[in-house]
Amino acid sequence: MAALDDALGEAINGLAPPQAHDLKLIFGNIMGAISEKIISPAVESFPQLAPDEKNWSEIARARAAARCNEP
Repeated sequence: MAALDDALGEAINGLAPPQAHDLKLIFGNIMGAISEKIISPAVESFPQLAPDEKNWSEIARARAAARCNEP
């Protein structure tokens, strides 16, 4: 998912706002399908794959910091 998020960031760079919006929707639909069809069933089958709250917080902080530093 992080790779898709990074790819989206690169793909929308320089696009007009309507085009960027459309591409974000497409990527959002793809990421939602991946989560629903692959990640969630895997975590249900193997609960040890689920990150704990501390890890989720660290991931969220790191992603937010990276976005703040993007041009």
